[in-house]
This record gives sequence, C-alpha cells and structure tokens, in this order.
Amino acid sequence: MKDKLDLHCFLNFEDIKKGEIYRTSVSFDEADSTISYWGQEYLLKFPLTFDVQACWANGELRVDLEPAFRVEVPCARCLKPVLLDISERYEYIYTLRKPSSEPDHELSEEEMSMVHIKFWPTHLDLGPQLWESIILSLPSVALCDLYCRGLCPHCGKDLNVDSCDCAFREVDPRLEALKKAKISLSGLERRKERDGHPKKKGFSRKNG
Repeated sequence: MKDKLDLHCFLNFEDIKKGEIYRTSVSFDEADSTISYWGQEYLLKFPLTFDVQACWANGELRVDLEPAFRVEVPCARCLKPVLLDISERYEYIYTLRKPSSEPDHELSEEEMSMVHIKFWPTHLDLGPQLWESIILSLPSVALCDLYCRGLCPHCGKDLNVDSCDCAFREVDPRLEALKKAKISLSGLERRKERDGHPKKKGFSRKNG
C-alpha cells in the first residue's frame, strides 16, 4: 500500500505565451496501487491521465487539471468491489501574492484554489496538484447498485444473493426488557414463599 504516488509534470514558462492557452497532457502507467484515504482503501487502476491547460491572467498562472482514471473500491453496503471511471476538473491559480495572515479570514472560492509561490521558476512542477486532484476525485461512498440490499448485520449473509430469517428472530427491545422484568418479579415471589412469606390471599368471611 502506498501513501503517495510520485507524480511529476513540468511546465516550461517559455512555452506559455501571454494571451494564449497552453495545452498538454501527461500519462502515468505502472502497476496498480492501493492507497488508503477517507477511512477506506482504493485500488488505483493505471494508466492515470491528465489534461492540462495553462494561461496567464493578471500576472498569475491559471492551470486547469482534468484527471481521468479508474478506481476499485468496496461497495458501502455489501463490500463487493466496484470499478468506477473517474473524470473531474480542477482549477489552480499559481500566484506570488501572500496568503492572508488574519486569523478570522474566511477564504473565498478563488483563494482556496491558490498555490502561493515565492518566485517564478523556469519550470513549474505540477506534481503536488496532480496528486491532490486524484485524492479529491476519490468517492467517499460507492455502491455496486442503487438498490443494493447489503449484508445482514446479524449473520453477514449477502442479501443480494439470498435472504435470511434473522429479521424474524429479532425481538423488540422493549418486549425483551418487559420479559426480563417479569422473570425477575417471578423469581422474587418464589424467594418470598421459600422464606416463609406466602402470597396474600383474599379475606374469607364465616357465615353464621
């Protein structure tokens, strides 16, 4: 299992002309890798491909990333593997502006897309954003089918394949508590009789 993939894509600033949109694509092909995020495991199916668009705007570099890949993840209900095709789009703004230092400052949508750098290098590595776009694209919940019945919480049987009678054996917890109280009361009465405290009888009246 891997914590992170070693992804790199270098943009040469000389290729990105003012007033033009620079387009390129990059693909990574290696053995399928399992990663753990959002409390579950994902099997990334290679290749991973990214379409990249970059342009200058107001002294900042705007980069659109479109990751496309396949991922296998357990169904949230029955745990069967589900193969999903992922295709998303993310915008990043590379800027020399410093982030706000105000503690109560609420980030705008644009600010959340910003990548703050100290200077413009001759080549810009998009690697960290490639990896981030993959993580953001992973589904937190996946279903093999919208009507998946899942697993029985008692016996673990796959209810999509066969039914079980666990539901019929379930006892209402309120009735179960009442049953226990009745058993406890009966036991108390038996102890009283054994200790010489018979049950009270109705008053009998003699005639005559």
